[in-house]
Amino acid sequence: MKKRTKLLLLAALAAVLMLSAGCTKGQKEEGGYKVYYVNDAGTRLMEEAYTPGAQTFEEMMEELLGQLSKPPSGYRSALPDKVKINGFERGIDALRIDFSGEYYDLSNTEEVLLRAAVVKTVSQIPGVTKIMITVDQQQLVDAQGKPVPAMDANTFIDTKEGGINSYQYTKLMLYFADKEKDQLVKEVRRLHYSSNMVLERVIVEQLIAGPEESGLRPLFTSDVKIENIYTQKNICTITLNDAANKAPSENPPDPETVLYAVVNSICETSDKIEGVRIQIAGDADAKFRGKIDLDQVFVADRSYIEVNEIETEHKKE
Repeated sequence: MKKRTKLLLLAALAAVLMLSAGCTKGQKEEGGYKVYYVNDAGTRLMEEAYTPGAQTFEEMMEELLGQLSKPPSGYRSALPDKVKINGFERGIDALRIDFSGEYYDLSNTEEVLLRAAVVKTVSQIPGVTKIMITVDQQQLVDAQGKPVPAMDANTFIDTKEGGINSYQYTKLMLYFADKEKDQLVKEVRRLHYSSNMVLERVIVEQLIAGPEESGLRPLFTSDVKIENIYTQKNICTITLNDAANKAPSENPPDPETVLYAVVNSICETSDKIEGVRIQIAGDADAKFRGKIDLDQVFVADRSYIEVNEIETEHKKE
């Protein structure tokens, strides 16, 4: 690396102490790291297991960033030769990685795959929670000139079935129950997801994962799974496993609130969806949490949404 930005003294000291205390060793014992590349066609993100030998934060950054340019046989580096990494700096709010101006010459596919490869590789380092991309010391901006916020590995939602052809960027309108009453509050999440994934599946998976904002209640328990999801004639049919009928143990929302959190989230995010059907373990005649007859198509209902609705931003941008 021709140029490297100096780390802030206190942040560097904290990182060195943390790594020397055994964080790096612990992660190796759990299976090591993964470095991300692209396939030979430059259209899919690929991963390769890697065990770093570095001991300090600076050494770990140098080693992993260096590995990005050393793809194994059959893969390509997500970092084109014309784009250089100027350096990195561990700031108060995020780790900043600075690229040369040629970054803006990348195509949309090249750019998002490079960003995903860097973020997913570097975010494995203990203590790194968010990564900010800068270009010649200025925050990265998108095609509309808007700053791209700090990211983490969850900014890029992948599928384990078939790999990643490319990432699509989306803005999800997710609804969760507030803590005081059974009303819905919108939480906005902006993320990239694999083009192999159905948008409606991404929405439901994010709802199952739960709210990021404080003051909102989860809708499901962590063992809820999507068994199937498809759209026909603008109606989205979702099949969940039996765990969907189990309410969270602490302050659970009413079944109607949960159901319309799902329906409103899907209908507001996806323009093509006009209604939603929900099945439990393939049984369309089941009652949702013993109360709601599921043998019907549900349409968006804004009466469940808080009157003084606050639109929150997803923390993992």
